[in-house]
Amino acid sequence: MKFSRRPARRILSDRRARQIVGVAGLLASMAMSQAAFASTSIETGLDTIESWMITIASVVGVIAIMAVGYAKLTGRMDWGRAVTVLIGIGIIFSATTIVGWMGGSA
Repeated sequence: MKFSRRPARRILSDRRARQIVGVAGLLASMAMSQAAFASTSIETGLDTIESWMITIASVVGVIAIMAVGYAKLTGRMDWGRAVTVLIGIGIIFSATTIVGWMGGSA
């Protein structure tokens, strides 16, 4: 029996990955240079995005807690998954504090 030794198919070529990283770096540097000129509008936009994310995370968190409660009600709760849900929700809502700790501003 003869096996084919074809290499695994790559999702992105090395050249394409470098192009994507380059474009992302260019966009990041442009965003940082814009921050020097209009920091208030950027901060306002980021605050809006943060409030949207908190709203979405609140809804998803409630649904996750309800799913854990339903699993407990039906006797199919996995403690590992329940703890993972609780830790995930804690990290999501503590994100601002965690970033503050890392940046030294908290």
